[in-house]
Amino acid sequence: MQPINTSPASGGRQANGHRADQLNRVAELAEVLRSRNIDAAIIDAAEHMRYLFGYSASAVMYQCCIVTANGSAHAIVRELDEALFASASWVTERAAYVDWEDPFDLLISEIQRLGLAKARIAQELDSNYLTTRDQRRLAAALPDVKFTDISGVILRMRARKSPAEIEEHRRAAAIADLGVSAVLDAMAEGVSEGELVAAGYSAALAAGADNNAPRLVLLGMGATTQHMHGGVGDRRLEVGQPVHIELLPQSNGYSTRIMRPAVLGTPPSQLHADVEQLIEIQDRQFAAMRPGVPAKEIDRLAREDLARSGLRDHFPHNTGYGIGIITGPKLADFAHLFTPASEWELQQGMVFHMYLSAAGIQISETICVTDDGIERLTRAPRKLLTKTNA
Repeated sequence: MQPINTSPASGGRQANGHRADQLNRVAELAEVLRSRNIDAAIIDAAEHMRYLFGYSASAVMYQCCIVTANGSAHAIVRELDEALFASASWVTERAAYVDWEDPFDLLISEIQRLGLAKARIAQELDSNYLTTRDQRRLAAALPDVKFTDISGVILRMRARKSPAEIEEHRRAAAIADLGVSAVLDAMAEGVSEGELVAAGYSAALAAGADNNAPRLVLLGMGATTQHMHGGVGDRRLEVGQPVHIELLPQSNGYSTRIMRPAVLGTPPSQLHADVEQLIEIQDRQFAAMRPGVPAKEIDRLAREDLARSGLRDHFPHNTGYGIGIITGPKLADFAHLFTPASEWELQQGMVFHMYLSAAGIQISETICVTDDGIERLTRAPRKLLTKTNA
């Protein structure tokens, strides 16, 4: 495998790789609109703004793009962000508002200007950026518009990653591996959780992580290793104490994630055995993953093995989920989960964060589905990590 460049995303890579992808995606969306006899769609989910137009909208004030059935795009942006939009996006037609103006007044006037006041317009009713109040207000202000729902269409488009997107995940994976190593190197008796988190942040940021949504490093110590989403406390590391290391770096907005258990000094034999067993169970999942395999079958392999091994008899969450562009407030892509109820099949180009937990420890990898199996993107040593107490 070729060495992975972990340098920050360049404007050239954005223009050459992602911009062509974005234009193709908008053309695909326009084709969907035409097939459904829809005249236009209002796109306001932040992750979809990034995916289609290259621009990450903040959640402070409403921003969106109108895509018409002929493939044209028209942006509604906050004037404060207009320069950023112009540098990040290929969309040239835009209308901007100042902070004391109402973005929905501008959206309504743009819909009328574009000749869509009696059109059929789709909205992302599953968007975190469109409130019920604002949707009702649009409908009241545009009584001749027939609003319809386009939820799920772009999520399905996002499921399979392009070569440029997979390269972003590889770059983020290399950053994640560096972060895990940095946290391990910083482990020493008396070191605080904050100091360990800072070591991971420093290494990841220096390598080019550009996180705009989730925390970059999650960490637990002692009894809190099972708190996968916990905050940093004031605990200090003791010899023999397990540590949960989790890195979530992004490259150009694309997230890659990894979890590793670690211990300072000689690990207890049972801890070592539990980690090895978790890895064996997950390896069986990986060996079964290929295009066309039902997701629920991959989940079943882990769930049954966990129960059979005695590691845990109740597993209330998924064993993996899709990832890609991540932006707040959604910190993961749960459109494709590995659960007993999953009725979808794996496809080439899908990227997942696969994880298992038991006995207060977690192990995870970011993987990409290939033509005949998977590629493990995260490459940190797949074992219980140990650090000698100096």
